[in-house]
Amino acid sequence: MGAMLALAPGCTADKHSATSGSAAQPQVPKATALAAEVAPEQPAEAEGASASDEGAQAIAPSAEAEGAAASAATPDAEAEGEEAAGEEAALELPRRVLILGDSLAATGFGALLEKQLDAHPDIKCFRKAKSATGLARPDFYDWMAEGKRQIAARDPHLVVVILGGNDGQDLTNKSGKGKRVHWKTDEWDDAYAGRMSAFLEEIAGEDRQVLWLGLPRMGMRSFEKKLELIRSVQESAVREKLGERGEYLDTTGMTSDENGALLKRADVGKKKNQSLRADDGIHFTMAGSQYFADRVYPEVVRVLGVKDAPAD
Repeated sequence: MGAMLALAPGCTADKHSATSGSAAQPQVPKATALAAEVAPEQPAEAEGASASDEGAQAIAPSAEAEGAAASAATPDAEAEGEEAAGEEAALELPRRVLILGDSLAATGFGALLEKQLDAHPDIKCFRKAKSATGLARPDFYDWMAEGKRQIAARDPHLVVVILGGNDGQDLTNKSGKGKRVHWKTDEWDDAYAGRMSAFLEEIAGEDRQVLWLGLPRMGMRSFEKKLELIRSVQESAVREKLGERGEYLDTTGMTSDENGALLKRADVGKKKNQSLRADDGIHFTMAGSQYFADRVYPEVVRVLGVKDAPAD
């Protein structure tokens, strides 16, 4: 139903986690049909490496200004500068980043973000993603268990997550049996917040940072209505559970036009007026994936605390 995203072949298997396996998966029940539209027809496992940035030329101060600034420096200011320099020198490099998520992470956007991060000399990036998944259906795909496995295998400094597009449905338990928590009830809000909290605890541990990417704006009005609630619960959970170690990045502004509607076209790199979304208003085109990755990349670099690096 969505646009097929063609990705270039990429990095070796021992460095990057596959997004899908050969084992048969249980069929997603009818209740998830709308949410599953977010998932593209073909998950991608391609990774590569590139990054870009433009340097800026600073205006050099005069000799008199330099002298005045030096004489005005206080011992406290010098001590603060030495402390900051010491902290930067003590930063463990490269910084390991793990991207987790559904179809947005499995295909164009996730692959391109990984490519940009991997190109940075101080960053090593990994990615684990599976289309049509979320926290609502652990009987279909258990992100609690998978998150724990990925953390143990990669030991990241930062976990970047984009999940939730498939969660606007009843919540089941891991066995798929027993009582469901029904969508559009007060109980659902609390139960989903609980799942978010448990998942955040699993991936954050005691000292790990988490950058949770809020879901981008979608073109289908009924679907966007679902996402408004999911975004709200996710944002509250990240702030309440992780405090300063967690950040929720609202991406709706990146994917909306000046009127707050879905952004459909934009300049991407050197290419002008590119189409960003497929006809369904949900899937990104390859240009849209690049557009979104270009805006998320600097936010990841900022949270990591490393300096951006220009392309070779």
